[in-house]
Amino acid sequence: MTVEASLRNAMLAALPSLRAFAISLSHDPIRADDLVQDTILRAWANTHHFQAGTNLHAWLFTILRNLFL
Repeated sequence: MTVEASLRNAMLAALPSLRAFAISLSHDPIRADDLVQDTILRAWANTHHFQAGTNLHAWLFTILRNLFL
């Protein structure tokens, strides 16, 4: 499995947790879905900034929180 494929799979696995966090921030499921989508798009566009071996979930949650703010 390539690094890109494993990163994609890890991002997909994080979706439920990201959505729950987005709902807790926005209190609106529709806005939460938009936040998660924007988070994944931004993360995918910036995968070159992600350092392998670091915490992907923390990186994604930080992106989501910054988009919300």
